[in-house]
Amino acid sequence: MLDNKWAKIVADLRDELTYIESSCQGIVRRFEVLQVEAESLKMDFLEYSLEKEREAAACRRGLTLLIRDRKKMGAGLAVTVVNSILGGLIAKDEYAALGAGLSGFNSVLQGFGETRWAVLLDKELVIAPYNAIPAKGTWITLESLIAAIHDLKTEALQGKRLGTLDNIIQRLQQSKGKIIYVALPIEVEQDDGLPS
Repeated sequence: MLDNKWAKIVADLRDELTYIESSCQGIVRRFEVLQVEAESLKMDFLEYSLEKEREAAACRRGLTLLIRDRKKMGAGLAVTVVNSILGGLIAKDEYAALGAGLSGFNSVLQGFGETRWAVLLDKELVIAPYNAIPAKGTWITLESLIAAIHDLKTEALQGKRLGTLDNIIQRLQQSKGKIIYVALPIEVEQDDGLPS
């Protein structure tokens, strides 16, 4: 009788351990899936951040061009007024009309400021107009950076860990196949004091 009781306790314990092991394996699989999704989201966030920075740079550039060119200023203000009127008629809300007008004006600024873009591939990614990049730093085309980001996202979806933003930038710097350079850093020759 005592043997049967111990056998039942051992069998129940074995069943419990099997259940715990199965649950742990399910958690590990789910964690691996979440880790892959998190790595992929890093690349989505990087691309989104670059796009927002490009839009802001285009607006700043557009505003500068608009201030210089009075004809463009009239067109920009006309778009704002038309969008405000249409927004007010459609929504019958003065705040919606104001929002539509400002959105239209923002779009006009962006349109005036659009150009080809370059990105400084350094500790911090900085966007600048292709034809106005400073001489310092390694500059690449925005399009080639986006293509390299897509490659890294594919790797992330296949389970590769990308690491921190610094690790990602380092990997982007090493992805020679996709990257198109606009300007490389100028190497300064050191003067050793000897005549040449």
